[in-house]
Amino acid sequence: MNQTDYVAPARYFLDESGTSGDLSTAGTGLDFKRQPIFVLAAVGVDDEAGLAERLQAIRQRRFPQATELKSSKGHATLAVISELLDGIDALHGGVLLEVMDKRFTLSATMINTLILRPLSSSDHEPKALWFRAQLAERFHETAPAGVYDAFVQACREPGEASLKAAFRAVLECFPPGPPREDPAHAIRFFALDSLKDFRKAGASKPEVQRRFLPLPDPGHTGKDVWILPHLSAFTNLYARINKIRDGRLSDVQIIHDDQPYFAEILRSSKQAAEGLAGNDGVIKLARADYRFVESGDLTFTPSTGSSGVQAADLIAGFAMRHARDCLAGDPPARENGDVFRRLAHTLDASPGFGMNLMMSNRDVLRCGLLPSRDPMVRPSGP
Repeated sequence: MNQTDYVAPARYFLDESGTSGDLSTAGTGLDFKRQPIFVLAAVGVDDEAGLAERLQAIRQRRFPQATELKSSKGHATLAVISELLDGIDALHGGVLLEVMDKRFTLSATMINTLILRPLSSSDHEPKALWFRAQLAERFHETAPAGVYDAFVQACREPGEASLKAAFRAVLECFPPGPPREDPAHAIRFFALDSLKDFRKAGASKPEVQRRFLPLPDPGHTGKDVWILPHLSAFTNLYARINKIRDGRLSDVQIIHDDQPYFAEILRSSKQAAEGLAGNDGVIKLARADYRFVESGDLTFTPSTGSSGVQAADLIAGFAMRHARDCLAGDPPARENGDVFRRLAHTLDASPGFGMNLMMSNRDVLRCGLLPSRDPMVRPSGP
């Protein structure tokens, strides 16, 4: 199929796997409640009735005693996912995935808030984004759990003492040296510079303390939620749909699994992303477009009422378990790796489908994929 011949679906069904709350609840030692990987999957298909027929046939063939196929019940097997992807292909659909290593996500967050905060539009340019990615790689490789714990504590209890403790943990971890010679030295250099700014601006002032932490979102109970993987995954996935649809979102339906805890946060995130349209600093990436000119419709429904959401649940569960096992040093069978790679490169004829990985290059390799970078965030020139 040529890219010019493909008409992207207008309906996208979303579900996630590996949810353990926001990253401030990582726990001592970054246990993440034994769920280190988060995956958000979207199945793009207009013919949900046709998808339901295929899911029914798979269920009858593979799990005839089950009333519904669910990843949590062990139904996201190699055979089920392979046949499901065949069915999605037959319906001219596609799959999008956001696969996030929570520790690496926390590393990138620390780089972009505590250590090297973006201060101008130039900090969002491709070369600057590439540089921050290199710092996040080294931070993830080097920093022990205690450094993350100090930052998490600052998020949960913002204050002068907790933020200074977070800075101190970073400085004790990364050695002094010429910043141009090693990303580890650069991390220390920028952390020192950031600490000076913190003190100069008034470390005792709450409004100053907030500048060096990620912005929290109010949870459904009124308690702040910090660094929610679901939030950034959803926002990027929405931008990828915008790219696939060439900005035509007015007739797009996004049907998400029912989310009583985070529904309002996701709705607010969607509106905030759409509000970036007039921001000149927003980059139009090769596989995601944050320049929204139209708005899609976001609704929530229980998986029991949507075959599309059930399909997304199965795919998200399979991808999460594969990535989790690979990073734990227990790689699954080769056939599972083949299906994971199929998910990563699904429908390459239409840029935007496939897999976006928020993890270190070394861990991408461990998952059986080759690291790749969006061409728009590669450095250019000397």
